[in-house]
Formats: sequence, C-alpha cells, structure tokens
Amino acid sequence: MDLFDHWVRPELLVRWWPREAKVDPRVGGPYQFSWPEQNWHLRGTYTSFEPGRRLAFTWAWDHDVGKFSDLQVDLVFQEIEGGTRLTITHGPWGPESESQVERQGVIEGWIHFGMRLSGLRTGTAN
Repeated sequence: MDLFDHWVRPELLVRWWPREAKVDPRVGGPYQFSWPEQNWHLRGTYTSFEPGRRLAFTWAWDHDVGKFSDLQVDLVFQEIEGGTRLTITHGPWGPESESQVERQGVIEGWIHFGMRLSGLRTGTAN
C-alpha cells in the first residue's frame, strides 16, 4: 500500500487519523474529516493532487470559524531506501502569541498522528 493512499482513501484514513472521512480526491475536490465524539469537523479542498508525489489541501475546523482560516497543508512524498520520506508544511502562522500556541499544538498533533500512521507499517497503531 502506498503511503499517499493513506491520506486520500477513507478506509485507510480512519485507521490512523479521523473517525470518519469523506473525500473527493482531485484538485478542487472537498474533504471532510470528523470526530463525532468531540463534535469536531475538519474541512477543506484539495489544491494539489499528484498521486505518490504531492498532496495539498486547505484546512479549516468548524469550531474555529474565522480563526486561522487561511491555512494550507502541503505534503511531499519522496521514495527513499526502505520507505517514503514525508514532509509536511502547515501554515502560514503569524507572529502573535495565539497563532504560535496554535502552531505548537498543530506540530504536536502531526507528531502524534504521524506516529500512528507509522505504526500501521509496524503493526503498532492504535
């Protein structure tokens, strides 16, 4: 299974990140990720779609309407010996303290969920 697929196929996404996922995997296609137990919904639109190479999408939480509304996530997949290097760029973030606190939370979230994604390969995801 290609790492890219774990970002765009609902049945794979729910194994490591959202509880529910709806995607229209193409440039301009929408996605919605949900965590019903918290009533959280993350929505956006795919802005780049190059299977196995690059994926980009806008990022907006329903519960943070208007806050950090211009965020973009860019993923670059690079095949390396023994696997794939994934580079995540998420922003932009302003210099204000509220923005920097949010940025730090996002970094911690990507580390947490990145470890879950990595655990799928080793059988340690939960």
